[in-house]
Amino acid sequence: MNFRSDINGLRAFAVIAVVLFHFGVPGFKGGFIGVDVFFVISGYLMTSIIFRRMEKGKFSVMEFYADRARRIIPALAVLCFLLTVFGWLVFLPSEFRAFGKAGASSLGFFSNIVYWREAGYFDVRSHLKWLLHTWSLSVEWQFYLLYPLGILLVRKLFGLRGTKIALVGVALVSFAVCAYLSDPTKWPTAAFFLLPTRAWEMLAGGLVCLFPMEASRSSRPMRRTMELVGLAMIVYGALTFNEDDAWPGFLALVPVLGTALVILAARGKSVFTGNRPAQFIGTISYSVYLWHWPFVVALTYFDKDGSLPWRVAAIAGGFVMGYLSYALVESKTRKPASGEARMFPRLMTLRPMLVFTLLLAVGGGSIYASQGVPGRFDRSVSIADSETYDTNPHTTKCHMMIDPCDVAARQKSSRVVVIGDSHAEAIAEAVVEAVPNGHPGDVLLITIEGCPTIYGIRRGNGDCFDQDRKYIEILSRDQTAKTPVIIANHWSQYWSGPTMDDFSFVNLDAPGQTRAPFTTERYRENLLSTVCRISKIRPVYLVEPIPEFDFNVPLTLAREKMRNPKAPDLSIPLNDYVARNGALLKAMDDAHDQCGIHLLDPRPYLCPDGKCMGSHEGRPLYSDYHHMSEYGNRFLVPMFRRVFEQG
Repeated sequence: MNFRSDINGLRAFAVIAVVLFHFGVPGFKGGFIGVDVFFVISGYLMTSIIFRRMEKGKFSVMEFYADRARRIIPALAVLCFLLTVFGWLVFLPSEFRAFGKAGASSLGFFSNIVYWREAGYFDVRSHLKWLLHTWSLSVEWQFYLLYPLGILLVRKLFGLRGTKIALVGVALVSFAVCAYLSDPTKWPTAAFFLLPTRAWEMLAGGLVCLFPMEASRSSRPMRRTMELVGLAMIVYGALTFNEDDAWPGFLALVPVLGTALVILAARGKSVFTGNRPAQFIGTISYSVYLWHWPFVVALTYFDKDGSLPWRVAAIAGGFVMGYLSYALVESKTRKPASGEARMFPRLMTLRPMLVFTLLLAVGGGSIYASQGVPGRFDRSVSIADSETYDTNPHTTKCHMMIDPCDVAARQKSSRVVVIGDSHAEAIAEAVVEAVPNGHPGDVLLITIEGCPTIYGIRRGNGDCFDQDRKYIEILSRDQTAKTPVIIANHWSQYWSGPTMDDFSFVNLDAPGQTRAPFTTERYRENLLSTVCRISKIRPVYLVEPIPEFDFNVPLTLAREKMRNPKAPDLSIPLNDYVARNGALLKAMDDAHDQCGIHLLDPRPYLCPDGKCMGSHEGRPLYSDYHHMSEYGNRFLVPMFRRVFEQG
């Protein structure tokens, strides 16, 4: 295939958009569309290669796979290898374990599936995933595996014309599924990460190749107009779209169609894509894409993401490493084009390269299986770090709308009901331990993550209201049910945390009416009405706010232990806890005074001597910033015994 300088320059637009977005450069909140541009380009080039070789009778599936492997795998393998060496020296066992999983899935080209099951691409935690960006490579590789096989099968059955029609049909179905699942109330994370909902973008590029519309014969002004319109659509998307948009969905048509127009225009000498900077950046774009993201994560990991000089240095570092990766790895391992063989001699053949990659992938799996190789550090580091995983082993499924727990029936036979958000999940085993002569099933746990147990509250995407109403009505309806209820929530997060703007209040008498905005006074009123409503039927125990930290407790302590195995335990002043939660504690006292609910105060157990413990004798009480670990729960067991002593 003849070299397309316009496509090479288009790669520069794509990678610059992605880099500026990931580094948080103002004005480029929609830079993530660069990945969509890459998908269209990839689909165009792959379709061109497959059909051109088929016409000559020289197409080989294995040769196609080998070419793709030479293009993608070496630079990715070297990146993973260097990050593995870095991780061995720097990462805590829990971090190295997570990296091992990411490395194995990236080199196995199924990281998109792994990340789909973990969290959203725009989630805050994504900035600590060193190989998150490889999800797009996994999508492309999965496409490369299936695409030629599908074309060969359909062409054998229905001929060339039938193949083209089939590709149009598959593209339309993929787009329809993508648009449907991208809705925030459907399955947006799957729509973002998975091949079936991304295939239409690559197929769009393929259809440009199969239906070129005779653009090459169009007049020069027409082709220039097509290019300008296409580039304008790409730039518009990069500057105006943002993370809150349903993506990919209908809006993804903007960069996809824009890219298609630029490719159709085929302006090889364009001032926009044919200039030297665009050609240079386009040439190294793949390696720059590989290397820029680890620099983004490094800023967060080393707490430098708020520093402008460090951010500028990280951007420069991504481009420098991208160039070195291209010059030393990518250009020496890919199949050279005519005239390049003398300039870039081949570094290794395909077979040893694949063996090297396989060993890396197996190594990543071994790191994951060995819990991050904890033997690299003093045992005190592993003890602190392992608390990250010391969480409730019996997670609940009672919050499912189908209600597999049959709450209405079980709440009568249980000895106590625990309801709340993830904080209720975290402390549940302490309640289990507190039940005198307890048995499995004595504690009924109902959790709705991210939702306070308050009747009438609604989260922006529609969650919380229906779930809360369902269970609060069950617990406050049956006059014969006397089982005590323990309510635990991350109260302060909803009262004054960054998520408070996501919530509003629904008129209980007319849920369809305009919702009332969130205020702390409404929060207080609805909290009181909720707990008082339940307390008319049964005893209610309200867990006062659990002390929380501004840092990840196990990771911080583990890093302190890396520097000094005898580092002291972590804590915060009790006065800080009172200052943060004073208004909430007053509201809970009001509930106690108005309807006789019982308050469970964690301070006597977690905050001795005027300090709230983050760790005790080198072992964290928390699994993160504010969720109790199972070790930390041991300190709360005496508090929950009060429920059964009073009952």
